[in-house]
Amino acid sequence: MTKGRYDQEHVERVRHKILNTAKYLFGVQGYRRTTIRQIVEQSGVLTGSIYYLYKNKEDVFQALILSLTQNCIVKIREHCGEESPVFQYAAVCAVELCAVEENPVIRDNYATAYSSPQIFEHMVEQYADMADCIFRGTPWEKGKEARRRQALLIKGMMGSCVSAFYFQRMTDHETDFHECVRWVLEIMGIGSTLIEYTMKQIDAQKQLWISIGHELRDYPV
Repeated sequence: MTKGRYDQEHVERVRHKILNTAKYLFGVQGYRRTTIRQIVEQSGVLTGSIYYLYKNKEDVFQALILSLTQNCIVKIREHCGEESPVFQYAAVCAVELCAVEENPVIRDNYATAYSSPQIFEHMVEQYADMADCIFRGTPWEKGKEARRRQALLIKGMMGSCVSAFYFQRMTDHETDFHECVRWVLEIMGIGSTLIEYTMKQIDAQKQLWISIGHELRDYPV
């Protein structure tokens, strides 16, 4: 094994230690109560190693959120690989919304992510890239800028659904979930007949989205 390859593998091991420790701490006590010092102590890595890879706690958090979304895409393909691209895209959104609905700590973490311009921008770019990959070669293929505008609207709407949990006036979160996923498909330019068919599938498999959320929460990144 060459020294360069060894160094790269070492960096990746350190990166995974940091992210998995941060994931545990953010999941137990939330983003705001977690400190870089706690991540250092729990992971066993050097403080310098964290700052070599990440600028600050927000940078660690951003990397974790993006990693979880990427892993969610993989899980959806494992469970629903035979389903249509429209269904798979909607399912990724459904997993996030179910996790936010079910777990108050995860909800707080996503509320923090959506309120950070830096993290929100990267979430938008990731969803645009995901759509580009999923819909390539289909009737819903779009150019890069059009895809980015769609992703901006979609993530803005999903962020609003997260914020609704903190309203003084209670809202029907089950309806919010259903309507949010429906609007995602409308923004993507999906026809009404296919939207109705897809929504029936999404609603019928809500327990699967919750289960995938648990897998993402419990397994290493």
